[in-house]
Parts: sequence; C-alpha cells; structure tokens
Amino acid sequence: MTTTQTHRKAARVGLATCAALPSGDVDDERLTAALAEIGVDVEWIVWSDTDPTSLVDRIDLLVLRSTWDYVDRRNEFLDWLNALNVPVLNSPEIVKWNSSKTYMLDLEAAGVPVVPTQVLDSVDQHLIPPPGADEFVVKPAIGAGSRGAQRFYSDDPDDVERARGHARQLIEAGSPAVIQPYLRSVDEGSETALLYFDGTYSHAAAKGPLLRRDQPAELVEGLYFAEEMTHRQANSAQRAVAERALAAIPGEMPLYARVDLVDDDDDNNNNDDDNNDATPVVLELELIEPSLFLAFDEQGAGRIARAIAQRLDPEMRTR
Repeated sequence: MTTTQTHRKAARVGLATCAALPSGDVDDERLTAALAEIGVDVEWIVWSDTDPTSLVDRIDLLVLRSTWDYVDRRNEFLDWLNALNVPVLNSPEIVKWNSSKTYMLDLEAAGVPVVPTQVLDSVDQHLIPPPGADEFVVKPAIGAGSRGAQRFYSDDPDDVERARGHARQLIEAGSPAVIQPYLRSVDEGSETALLYFDGTYSHAAAKGPLLRRDQPAELVEGLYFAEEMTHRQANSAQRAVAERALAAIPGEMPLYARVDLVDDDDDNNNNDDDNNDATPVVLELELIEPSLFLAFDEQGAGRIARAIAQRLDPEMRTR
C-alpha cells in the first residue's frame, strides 16, 4: 500500500435490543450475517443498560430491532431515544406515534381500510361490544406481542362484564384500552404480515391465530406470544392496502415497516395470489420492533441490510 492510499472507515451499526435478548432473536441472525457480508460492523445495544450519549464514539447509526420491553417503560424509552446523539431508525417521531395503538384512529381518518377500532382512555367510558361482532378483543393500546389481549363473546353478558373489567385494569395500569371486533377470518388463516424496506415491498408471511380459546399461546421470555408462521405471497389487494397505510405514516418513510392485514369477514376468505375477492384491512402497523420473518424469503435479509447501508453517511456507504 502506498502512502497516498487511505483506509475508509468501516460503517458501524448498532442494533437496539432488550436485556432479555442481548443478541436479538433468531430472526436477527440473518440480518447480522447480511450486514457483515456487505462490510458493515454490528454491535448489539441493550437500550436499558446504555447511556444514550455514549454511542457517538461507537456507532454511526442505531437501528431498533428487539426492544420488546419498551411497552412497560414507554416514557423512559422515548426519553432514551430523544437523548441519543446518533441517528436512529425508525425515528423517535415515528416510534412515539406508533407506540400507542391509537394510531389506528389516524389511519382510519386517512381513509385506510382498518379493523374498526374503539379506544377507551378513561374508566368512566362505557365499553360497548362492536356492533355486529360475535366476538371482540380488548387489548392495551401500549403493548406488543399480543400481551394483554383477550377475546370475549358479545352476546354473553358475563363475558362482556369481564371485558369491561379487563379494560378498566388496562386503563388503571396506564394504557388506554383498544376494542376491536374479532374477525372470523383470523381463525381461517387470513392474517398476513407484509414487510417493506424503505417503502418497497420485500416479502410476506402468514400468521396463525394467537387468541385461541382451545389452546393458549406460549409466552416467550415474558415478552411476546409465540407465533405460527408460514410463507405467503401477498396479493395485489393486500399490497394496495398496505401501501395506503405506509402513505399515512407521519414524517419520513420508515426504514422498515410491517403491515399486518386480515380479511374482512364480509368477504370470502382466499389468500391465493391471483384472488382479489377478499377485502384486506389493517389489523396493526408495526414500525418499532417487529419480527421481520426473514426466514421466509432468501433475499429479505439482504434487502434490509442494503437499505440500512443506504441510510448511512454517503462516505460510509457499502457497495
């Protein structure tokens, strides 16, 4: 090497996680391998154990990955994000908006097809089961991994009263309560998670029903319920609804987004790629710490790795 040659500093990316998963989850192994392949150094950052002002000498960009415990310390987490002295994706503004499921009301107001959503933020508000629904769900507005979500019968007065008690507990614990009809199509396998990186569709996966009455889901590390996942190719109707949801996100386009869709119960449930008869609606929009289901697409990890690299300072981009 001649004296005129210079070394280009390697790009350094921090991946934020929680103390229970100091090296992320299995899904993240594909991401770290893909980043290493394009020459990006990776460091795992346990957010709750890290001084946010200490990162400037360690990394160039922080990417939120498995910070699933933030729901128990939301204000502390938001303060931590705002105190960071390095860029973070997704942005603190997006995280604040998406960290309460009241964002569903914003999506609905923007004309995005969504599962009908009520929000109760006071114990003085009276829970009324969603009209026309045989069953409904009560879940915390500030929550992740289906923790705190429960399913109730609309025509059973005792069950409705239990739902009201559950909503009251959620509100008293500090989270508004979200009420949504439980769509039968979920039990038939309609739930589909669409993954987007920098606004571009990457891949999709089918999610099995979590709130089963006959078989309670398993809680993993006390953080989220285990999901039954299979590959699915999203059809054009699903992608159209997902992209309407992305367009309604305030601020910049997120680095990553997962749009969870279900079929409206008024339609025939069929998820074949060539079938657009079913009307998909947004169940949730995941912009903070979603599983990316990289195992279901061989190119998925490479796509998000390149999207991360392209968000770095131009002089540190990998090719």
